[in-house]
Amino acid sequence: MLQAVLTVLSVLLLAYWFSRLLGKRWVQSSGTSNIKVIDGVQVGQDRRVLLIQVGEHNYLVGVSQAGIQLLAEVEGNFEAAKPSQPNPGAQLPFQELMEKYLTAPSKKGGRNR
Repeated sequence: MLQAVLTVLSVLLLAYWFSRLLGKRWVQSSGTSNIKVIDGVQVGQDRRVLLIQVGEHNYLVGVSQAGIQLLAEVEGNFEAAKPSQPNPGAQLPFQELMEKYLTAPSKKGGRNR
């Protein structure tokens, strides 16, 4: 019984170690790619339009469940979009509503929570 538990644990540890090793190699090999996604927009459910840079050329491609289709080759200098930082002072309407109702003083004789 003990030998079976030790065997299972050793297999799990080896699987974990190999997955980390393969993951590091995957990141290293994919980081040297000449293809960069400059920007993208969702245009429907499971449909996106991407602006990609391949070497010195820029392409507009459509991506859907059916596949990837070249829409156009575009000219110009494009920079990768930087992730937008949320404004700490701005709150989403849903968050405002939740805070309003969660912090509202309860009335006596009102609903039980």
